[in-house]
Amino acid sequence: MHALAALLRKDQRVLRNLRTLAREQSVFKVVFILMFAGGLLAGLWYLFLDGFRFLSALGGIGVMLIHHLFALFFFGLGLMLILSNIITTYTTVFHSEEIPFLLCRPLVPGEILLHKWLETTLISSWAFFFIIIPFIGAFAWHERLSVIFILWTFLFSIPFVLLYAGVGTLLTLLILRWAPRWRPQVWVGAAFLVLIGFVVWMLAGAGRPVTDDAAFILERFVPGLKLAAFRLWPSAWVAEGIMALSRNQWLRGGLLFGVLLANVLMVGLLIEGVGNAWFVQAWQRTRAVGRRARRACRAMALETRLAFLAPDARALVVKDMRTLLRDPAQWIQGLLFFGLLALYFFNLRNLHYHLLSAVWRNLIVFLNMFSLSAVMCSFCSRFIYPQLSLEGQAFWLIGLAPTTMGRVLKIKFLASLAGMLTISVVLMAVSTALLDVGWRVWVTAMGLAVAMSLGLCGLAIGLGAVFLDLKQRNPMAIISGFGGTLNLVLSLAYMAAAILPFGVLYHYYTQGRIGLRVLREGTAAATVWLIGITLAAVLLPLLAGRRSLMKRDY
Repeated sequence: MHALAALLRKDQRVLRNLRTLAREQSVFKVVFILMFAGGLLAGLWYLFLDGFRFLSALGGIGVMLIHHLFALFFFGLGLMLILSNIITTYTTVFHSEEIPFLLCRPLVPGEILLHKWLETTLISSWAFFFIIIPFIGAFAWHERLSVIFILWTFLFSIPFVLLYAGVGTLLTLLILRWAPRWRPQVWVGAAFLVLIGFVVWMLAGAGRPVTDDAAFILERFVPGLKLAAFRLWPSAWVAEGIMALSRNQWLRGGLLFGVLLANVLMVGLLIEGVGNAWFVQAWQRTRAVGRRARRACRAMALETRLAFLAPDARALVVKDMRTLLRDPAQWIQGLLFFGLLALYFFNLRNLHYHLLSAVWRNLIVFLNMFSLSAVMCSFCSRFIYPQLSLEGQAFWLIGLAPTTMGRVLKIKFLASLAGMLTISVVLMAVSTALLDVGWRVWVTAMGLAVAMSLGLCGLAIGLGAVFLDLKQRNPMAIISGFGGTLNLVLSLAYMAAAILPFGVLYHYYTQGRIGLRVLREGTAAATVWLIGITLAAVLLPLLAGRRSLMKRDY
């Protein structure tokens, strides 16, 4: 473990250097991030507290449900941690520039993977604590618990995060080691194992009838609560351990914490053993150069399908698409961004939201619009804004190409707009159809989806051209600069300014506080406002970006 200690000392020095660099950041960026983080924490805290109050108002079933929420909460966060750590492990381990250097040193591959496990856990778990702080704070406030309760929760959360992050690391390593060679067999085998596990779990549940009336009611009231509270899941250990410590049951709480810690140590041993056996082979497979003929055929097929475009537009679009497909870390994040939303939208009927009153269905539609717009805002800031800057030192090739910078900007805007429009319109059409809302809400939702796509793509492409940084090759550094921060601020402001007027109008109308005539007049005024701010969000950044590109020397 001397090598692991040396790598951890290296990380300590890196963090010290990052702290020095953080002092050199702009005041605007630091103030905005702190204000946004504080506002988000306060909003989540109030939302969770209002939810606990709502459950308490339900009476006996609500009170019983509150004390079972911890298992469901940690179960959901654990699944998201696994997905997040799979992506983070792929990026920070198998695409890290320091891995070739470390493999050439007298270091054991298992210790390198152990170090990367701790590093990816730190990177992927900050959002977990960002969510759990307001949840635990709201629960402690509602139940009038002491501050020590929050300390106990953090005590259980640390091994919980390490355990699920380790599972994600192991899954990534096994997939990258075996999937490239026997891809069909691996997926068929994995699906078969999942099916067997599901059947066994269903038979076990069917063979064990529920004798507790309260447990039966809770399982029917909250789908998935039985699975989250299963005795062999770590989420159940964490939930029961926290509750045991809150009731001063120190022996039971300590026992559950020990069980959780023992599983973390077991996962660490598995990571070290599997890393010694297969890490080098998996890393070599991700770096192997091959299948050039297949890639060439795919490129030709892609160009053939885009034959309707002009030659310069086709060349730029094919180049961007091939660049995206060659980096799985990017398109996997994109799939996760919108895949989870699609999974939620397509299950609206299973959640019985269509049976709610018109007030709630209308509110859910606009909340879905907010969630979709927030994901689009994050996607545009992460992937579309740094597109031009990532051209790097080869940008002069585009400058010498038989096209103009204004046309390059237009092509990139239309290409990103096509992708955003397809995703946003389809998801909002699914949401409104499954919620069974009226035609007015449907038209409004479709119009907002189109406007969000236009405004967010215009801001990202235009400001990306204005704040062009060809010297930086790290997309995260490009995003975290002044231009990226400004793009995020303006995108969030545009999102709120576009959706809130329509949401308030239809909420008041479904509540009966305004009539149909007021709704029509308000909708007309809100539509004029939406068109105005959308044109400003599209035209002003694009014109400023075109002017900035035309003035540059290449």
